[in-house]
Amino acid sequence: MNSRSTKPITIGFDASQTCETRAGCGWYADALIRAMVTVDPENHYAIYHRFGNRHAVDPKHGTQIQHPQVSMPFCGIGEKESREIWDQVAAEKRALPGQPDIVQSNSFQAPLVGKARLVVVVHDVSFWANPEFATEGNRLVCQRGILDSLTRADGFIFVSHASHMEFERLLPCWLERNRKHHAVIHEAGRLQPDAGFTKVPGNDHWLAVGSIEPRKNYETLLDALEIYWSRSTRRIPLHLAGGKGWCNENLLARLARLEPLGMVKSLGYVPDEELPALYQSAQALVFPSWYEGFGLPVLEAMQCGCPVISSTRTSMAEIGGDAVIGIDPADPEAIAQAMLRMESESGLRDELIAAGLAQAAKFTWEKAATATLGFYRSVLSGAP
Repeated sequence: MNSRSTKPITIGFDASQTCETRAGCGWYADALIRAMVTVDPENHYAIYHRFGNRHAVDPKHGTQIQHPQVSMPFCGIGEKESREIWDQVAAEKRALPGQPDIVQSNSFQAPLVGKARLVVVVHDVSFWANPEFATEGNRLVCQRGILDSLTRADGFIFVSHASHMEFERLLPCWLERNRKHHAVIHEAGRLQPDAGFTKVPGNDHWLAVGSIEPRKNYETLLDALEIYWSRSTRRIPLHLAGGKGWCNENLLARLARLEPLGMVKSLGYVPDEELPALYQSAQALVFPSWYEGFGLPVLEAMQCGCPVISSTRTSMAEIGGDAVIGIDPADPEAIAQAMLRMESESGLRDELIAAGLAQAAKFTWEKAATATLGFYRSVLSGAP
């Protein structure tokens, strides 16, 4: 649907997770709202930096868009005042600032939004499917948000077919039975493929990207690295780019033992602007994650001309397609063999780079924004 051919609408947009150190949800929210304003600047957009129960954030660190059709009503007010506003909305004593027709939640929340329609983005349901991968606090927040959405949301956006299928597996036919609008709308990457990334040859490290947490499966990756080092004549080290995460005491101790041997280098959280060079100079991204709602590092690596060795579970096979070397994340021997193959097979790296760039080009924020705006229209019209 061409959104410009219809009457402009007012969109309330959750940007609360853009106000903190950004993980996937924050990057998604930032990129999508910018793309929507570009694709259809005739709509009105109210960006909510304080959203639902998320008030202890600093809006000045969040997404800022200066545009005649964009307002940012929670910038310049404090936590107490923002709580009062949301409490009044929940009590039906006032409308949300900007009086939106539709509101999109990106942070596992489904707050009451007055007379507006509510769309909830389901990034994943790992907190139900694999509760061992999250802290109790994280599980409770995500579960509460999704449970609230079952009674409050008018529409659901899934960022991958895998996320949609997992939701259906846990709640069979619930969406259809309750006549809930839903769509799979792929996100895109933080990094753009037109910046000459493929022109920089690189192979001085293997790369792992993601928070230090159980879901990323770094223990198996380190097992594979030790096998690889025992057989390789080159012994390329692994660079690990990721924030502190959780439930990782044993892993951190193991990393501390391997770093002095030159096998691993822990980089900590890497700012967005430094990631392209890191991908460019890698032999390959090695991504044996157990579970991903979308698998952003796989897409980013391909965008940057970095070959990928990836788990084939959940969304990762969907995002990587035939452009990656797929591995079983439970098998360190298979991961090591893929690394040795990358190292020894002439031309394989260049083949994967070319295939990865073609695959990555299928995912753009313009497509995501256009599809999201069309979905809003369907929700508002009641059309299936």
